[in-house]
Amino acid sequence: MARLFQIVSDDGNPIDAHFGIESDEIVFHSRGGTKGKGAINSEYALGLSVLLTRLKRASFAVELVWVDSSRVQGIPISQRTILTSEEGLVPVDQVVKVLSSRMKAIGRSSSESSGGNSTRRIRMKISGGNAQALSLALGGIPVAKNLRSLDRLPVEVLRGVTAEHIWRAVQDLIRGIDSPGFAESTDYDLIVDENLRLPPKAVFGLAATRALGFQILPKHFIAGVSSVCFQILEGAGFRIVPKGALIADPALPTLNEDRLWTEGQPRLVAHLRKERAPGLSIAKKAEFKKNHGRLYCERCKIDPVEAYGADNGEACIEVHHRTVQVAQMAAGHLTSLEDLQCLCANCHRVVHRELSVGKEN
Repeated sequence: MARLFQIVSDDGNPIDAHFGIESDEIVFHSRGGTKGKGAINSEYALGLSVLLTRLKRASFAVELVWVDSSRVQGIPISQRTILTSEEGLVPVDQVVKVLSSRMKAIGRSSSESSGGNSTRRIRMKISGGNAQALSLALGGIPVAKNLRSLDRLPVEVLRGVTAEHIWRAVQDLIRGIDSPGFAESTDYDLIVDENLRLPPKAVFGLAATRALGFQILPKHFIAGVSSVCFQILEGAGFRIVPKGALIADPALPTLNEDRLWTEGQPRLVAHLRKERAPGLSIAKKAEFKKNHGRLYCERCKIDPVEAYGADNGEACIEVHHRTVQVAQMAAGHLTSLEDLQCLCANCHRVVHRELSVGKEN
């Protein structure tokens, strides 16, 4: 972790701009907030100019500069580089203009020809000295100021996490795959089933890492009631309850035909519970739509949206275990989305009826 410094002008006045030093690299922090309303690093351009001037004065060479903000860390450094060693030899004011112009385009979609942020967090690789020598040359006031909020990803980026990503993260954690940087929950539990609870933030962190393509850490988002993290987890069909809260047993099947074919067969009741688990159903439907562009019945091929309209059609599609039936499931069996099938309600009833008849014979 880089030690944080506030830049001070040559005449001793503090500048609202901060940097950190990690070995032979300098992290220059981004501007955040609204002017006059708690803005952070509001003197970004001035601070950057002072920093570069002092590096030149101390004969340190800037080898490479790249954008280091959280949302682009999944992009190779070669694709977010905004200055090379040769370009760093020009006067400081020109270097600042080049950096400001180029950082706007990093991470910008191909459909966006303008816009972008010219005050982002950047990282500079320096030759000619170590962390101690850089600290002496750059000066600055050591501070304990918390800039963690600047690492948080925008809500629109976090909303790239889908129900499919959440489900796969849950399965990974059950298998023992770690979510680096995340500890056990202290305030809330995510309910997987009546016997299993997971830390919500760890689930979301692992899902977001899968969705966004780079390592997501606790600093990148906040959790808790009304947070986008909890909204997405609950939207994926999982319940979040206060730590240690008691929960009711999963509801028994309510449809008459379900009661008939599951009578006296607790494993088939468990089968229905698994199929109707909201997290499982929502994740499978999300994956199916991503792969096929729409939901339809894999058995009769009906497109319920065409038949019943967009508002109600997709409710006709249900999720069924097709690969391993409950009767053959070993203890601790983990269901993958590839084990599942999307069926219309009619075909699903038929499949259950066939299974019931098979049990009787």
